[in-house]
Amino acid sequence: MSALLWRMPQPYEGPQATLRDGLNVADVAEVLNRDERLQLRAHNDLLLLVAAETDAGVLVRVLLVRNDDSFVWWVRSARAASVTDREHWKNRRDQR
Repeated sequence: MSALLWRMPQPYEGPQATLRDGLNVADVAEVLNRDERLQLRAHNDLLLLVAAETDAGVLVRVLLVRNDDSFVWWVRSARAASVTDREHWKNRRDQR
């Protein structure tokens, strides 16, 4: 995948993105703008899951969606990673 084109839903657009665990738009931007080599990505045609660490060392998972005819991904949710997610992240990172 190349550069990720993404956006946050605006207040008048639904559904709104769900940001949990005290995360904010800046955290989401930091994760999605990381070098792809520092991210883990899982995707199909309409869903994309991106995981990466912030500068503060928080592993964040961001779920993005898009329509069939769009190249722009919309943030649907973001949350801090669980212990299981962190183990998976560490294992995948060590394999590189």
